[in-house]
Amino acid sequence: MDERDMMHGKDWRGENVAGWLIAEKFNGCRAYWDGERLWTRNGNVVRIPIEWGSRLPAVPLDCEIWAGRGGFQVARLATQYGRFTPAVRLIAFDANVEGDFIERQEIVRRAVAGLHFAAAVEHRPCRSTAKALQAMRAVQKNGGEGVVARDPANRYQPGRTREILKLKEL
Repeated sequence: MDERDMMHGKDWRGENVAGWLIAEKFNGCRAYWDGERLWTRNGNVVRIPIEWGSRLPAVPLDCEIWAGRGGFQVARLATQYGRFTPAVRLIAFDANVEGDFIERQEIVRRAVAGLHFAAAVEHRPCRSTAKALQAMRAVQKNGGEGVVARDPANRYQPGRTREILKLKEL
């Protein structure tokens, strides 16, 4: 398991994202829960807390180990050395299952419901590219990295795709 098994977006280059779904792009450490173990994008197993391993579902989740805005180093220490603090959370944004993105989002929400250490990313409809850029600026103003826009009809396919676009800088 490594980044070749994960679905990745590409940088936004002016494409129209009206009608897509947007959410904050979390600046943490990318991870993949295969239903039994948590992996880094480099193919290393993450030593997660026992509670995480016993309570995470059998559903394969694309996620981020995140420790809040400005908490990248805390997330990195958790990912690399198993040093989990109460600030570290598992932020799930997709599931490697059949269905379009909207259908997969419902599976993600159910998969992490009730887990105090995990959350599902809330995606919202984007009415225009201008609104996506406005959302990106608002996230950045508050110390975040940017936003991710996703085509709601996309299917989970490992690799890079233009059906997921990262809006981070102008």
